[in-house]
Amino acid sequence: MGKDTEKLKRAIIKCFPKLANDISFEITSPQTPNYNCIAWAYNYNDRWMWPAPCATGGLDGVCYWPDDVTKTPDVDSFIEAFRKKGYEICDNADFDERFQKIALYVKPGTKECTHAARQLRNSFWTSKLGRENDIQHGTPYTIEGNNYGVVYCIMSRVF
Repeated sequence: MGKDTEKLKRAIIKCFPKLANDISFEITSPQTPNYNCIAWAYNYNDRWMWPAPCATGGLDGVCYWPDDVTKTPDVDSFIEAFRKKGYEICDNADFDERFQKIALYVKPGTKECTHAARQLRNSFWTSKLGRENDIQHGTPYTIEGNNYGVVYCIMSRVF
C-alpha cells in the first residue's frame, strides 16, 4: 500500500473516527464524481441519485430519481425509492447470504436522509464518500458520526 493511500486513509478516519478500529476498512476505488452514495447503494455507478434539486451532484447537475417517488430529502422518500428495487425494512444488519442489505442514515433528531451504504456478498459494507472514494467497512455503524449521522433503518431484498 502506497504512502498516498495511507495518507488518504488517515484523512478518512479523521472524518469517520470509528473506522480507526474497523479491521475491515479499506479504500476500494479511486476518487470519482460520477456517482454518489445513494446511487452506489442502488447499484448504479454512472449517475447521481438524489430527490432534487441536484445543485451539488451529478456531472451535468442532473440527478436520477425513480418515477412516482416523492422528491424530498425525508428518509421516507428514500425508503420508497429502495422499495422500488424490492427492498423492505428489516430488523438487523447481520449478514445473511440470501439477502442484500442497505442502511439509510439521517441527521440525528431528524428524518433528513444523508447517506446510504450497501452490504456486499463478503459480509462487509460499502459506501461512496460523496465525490470521493468508495470504501469497505465492517458494519454500517462504523461510519456513523458528524458527517452522515446515524443509521435510521436497514432494508433488505432477496438476492
